[in-house]
Amino acid sequence: MRTGRPLDGFRHIARLAMILGACWGTNAPAQAPLSAIQWLRDPPLSAERGTYALTPPVSSENAISVRALDALRPEAVGLYPAARVGLPGQIWGPSNAGELTRAIAALPDDTLPALRELAYRLLLAEFEAPLPSISEREGPGQYLQARVDRLVAFGALDQAAALLDTLEAEDPALRLARFRIALLLGDEATACATLLRPGPTVSDAAALIYCHARAGDWARAEGELASADERGLIHPYSVELLEAFLHGESRLPGSASLLPPPEGVPDPLTWRLLEALGDPVTTLGLPLAYAHADLRGTIGWRAQIEAAERLVRSGALSPNRLLGLYTDRRAAASGGIWERVRTVQRLDVALAGDDADAVGRALVAAWPQIESGELEVPLASIYAEHVARHALGGEAAALAFRVGLLSEAYETVALGLAPDSAPEDRFLAAIARGLDPLEAGSMPGETARAVAVAFGPAPADVIPADVMDRLAQGRLGQVLLETLDGLGGTADPRLLTEGLSILRHVGLEDIARRAALQSLLLERRG
Repeated sequence: MRTGRPLDGFRHIARLAMILGACWGTNAPAQAPLSAIQWLRDPPLSAERGTYALTPPVSSENAISVRALDALRPEAVGLYPAARVGLPGQIWGPSNAGELTRAIAALPDDTLPALRELAYRLLLAEFEAPLPSISEREGPGQYLQARVDRLVAFGALDQAAALLDTLEAEDPALRLARFRIALLLGDEATACATLLRPGPTVSDAAALIYCHARAGDWARAEGELASADERGLIHPYSVELLEAFLHGESRLPGSASLLPPPEGVPDPLTWRLLEALGDPVTTLGLPLAYAHADLRGTIGWRAQIEAAERLVRSGALSPNRLLGLYTDRRAAASGGIWERVRTVQRLDVALAGDDADAVGRALVAAWPQIESGELEVPLASIYAEHVARHALGGEAAALAFRVGLLSEAYETVALGLAPDSAPEDRFLAAIARGLDPLEAGSMPGETARAVAVAFGPAPADVIPADVMDRLAQGRLGQVLLETLDGLGGTADPRLLTEGLSILRHVGLEDIARRAALQSLLLERRG
């Protein structure tokens, strides 16, 4: 049986370009100033932490790694240079690995698209490695593991896999993380090639048994399973799953031949074994990373669309992938997600023609459905430019303006606004241009007032003194991580003002403008 080979990140430029394109627009300019899910960790988790794993925790010995003094430190690995997005390579400054590990772990799962984009940049770019932590438990490996954890929590499995493949780490915890990511992507060959390649042995006995079996070494797999079972290293439920897998048995749903599964989220290997034995666990209610399984052609169309929507909302999947699913065939039902599919299809057809009235009607009909799915920014990135080519009027024109502000061309859209437009539109256009919005127009609400202060004459005055001190120390990266934490999922106007002001102060003007526009136009903070 072929075991496959792990991908070499440096030799797969096209794949990396596709992966990075899912995190932000490939046509976006470099960001220069304009003036993880628990089961990834090693050892495997117990049911007490919400995930039932195949193997209970096993203590591991300290390992010593040796490398040339001028070799790239593994913690510095990234998919592209920091300069590509206008960030300094020394972004961490005196912040140590432990501080950054905690800050990365605190990144919110749900936040505005512009802020999620910044989070991806911080997680995926190649920065100089942080200083070692005072605590041995928060060392470089934990910092790198935290990056992978957050990417997986965002559903960005391809990105996390590419990061680990570029490094090709020997560390058992990182190899086990790569194994589990590959299982969720349906790439068992890569999963086991990662686990079985030379290097320190991973502590997950069940994973090794599974991979020995896939490699055709059945006798070894059965021997190791018996030994692990006798030593109590594997949960009895998992022992029965592996025995059924090794003997080629099938287990129908509702079979009484196995013990009831432990409560909690199944780890990826348990989940894959259940699928192989004919008793798959639906991804509904599981963490976002599991949604990738529903993108396979063997899954129903509706499940594929729902999975793609979830992943597109998190920035882990290209919007074009979702559009391809929307337009794949004619919707056979009505209501709910099918109404969104139907109206998007009509908009897509209308934009291919020259009838401005038809485009306007289709846009007005589709946008509420797009809003209900919280997909405004991803679909604006696809449609805004095409909509702008048509001379729309009335409600459609007003909507097209706001759709344009949610796209990467927001500043160009703002420059085209007529001087006699409504006060709210002038307010939004000023933000898009980086100007004081209160000098151009007005907009009601606490969010608008908070944004206005950040884009007013003295935004730096509202930045807390301790933040300014950390910036002066060179802790830019830590400040940005903490700012993203403060901005995510909160409706506190003060934090919004401070966060936007910090982004502008450090030169992330594009991110600040888009986050401000999104906070006003999406009617939600997360």
